[in-house]
Amino acid sequence: MKRDLVCGILMLALAIAYYSVAAAIPHSMLADSVGPQGLPISYAIVLGILSLLLIANTLLGRGGGIQAIVSASKSAGRSDRYAALRACGMVLMGAAYVAVLPWLGYILSLALLIFFVAWYLERRLTRWMLPIAAAGGVVFWVIFVEILQVPQPAGLWPSLI
Repeated sequence: MKRDLVCGILMLALAIAYYSVAAAIPHSMLADSVGPQGLPISYAIVLGILSLLLIANTLLGRGGGIQAIVSASKSAGRSDRYAALRACGMVLMGAAYVAVLPWLGYILSLALLIFFVAWYLERRLTRWMLPIAAAGGVVFWVIFVEILQVPQPAGLWPSLI
């Protein structure tokens, strides 16, 4: 319990420091609508919220915090080697996504990434994976391209039509 509280306080201090540094990034004439501070400030806010949740969870005595996670992962019975290989598989899928993104475009590349990650984690094909992957690609495209006005690669498709 004490370890979780100390970790939460340290991470909250880090989030505050990170936010102050990110907010000091100067605006650029070449910046897009999000700006150079957008992503770092978002990370700082998420880290701050998670830190506050860890502190509150520890003070309220719920769940056991980090110790419960560590003991649950130890009791899961998976070897460290197996977990490392699974993590490498996830990294390889991310690298493949980055590699095909310029050619296939954002929607199709992201839909394929969602599909293969779900298949990889589930270890079997379900009837919902393909529709969810397709919807995920479209939803993220609407969020980033239409709402946030962040340009994403279109791929080779526009030149074929």
